Amino acid sequence: MKICAFLGSPRKTGNTYLVLKMIAEKLEKMGHEIEIIYLIDKNIKGCIECFQCQKVKNKPNCSIKDDMQNLYEKILNSDCILLATPVFCWSFSWLIKSFLDRTYCLDKYNEDGSYISLVEGKKCGLILTAAGDEFEGADLVVESYLRMVEYHRMIDIGRVVVCNVLSTKDILENPEVERKIKNFIDNFK
Repeated sequence: MKICAFLGSPRKTGNTYLVLKMIAEKLEKMGHEIEIIYLIDKNIKGCIECFQCQKVKNKPNCSIKDDMQNLYEKILNSDCILLATPVFCWSFSWLIKSFLDRTYCLDKYNEDGSYISLVEGKKCGLILTAAGDEFEGADLVVESYLRMVEYHRMIDIGRVVVCNVLSTKDILENPEVERKIKNFIDNFK
């Protein structure tokens, strides 16, 4: 399976990266191809709701020319998308949020309000880290993620939610994290 993982942490080697790396290594050992894309290195502007994307029905057609043009190709050419983000103020990180806002162009609306999705049937998973507990924002991110997956008509293959993380030690020395990763990886068999 060809997997594209979007790291939405502003810290390239932080806690979210560590969990993603642990998952990526296991997926590669299973024979999957995985590419990690560091969104902090990309020039992604916010959606301006110009609706130019809706004028062409078979490709993204976003009017904003930035690094998303290349990322659309990666999304469309992948079998599975992974979103990795820390909780920022009860939500996705700003990097993932800007990225997700720009995926509106992957859904094409008809005059009657119905729509098709260019990513329908693609698999999608969430990797989430949080300094607080699950009810201090992680739950809200999971709900937003599930709604996004439903909207794009993608297939949710699961989530790894690691809460109460203040240091790498909270990840590496916690057997619960390894169990969550194993359960997530089982969805790729």
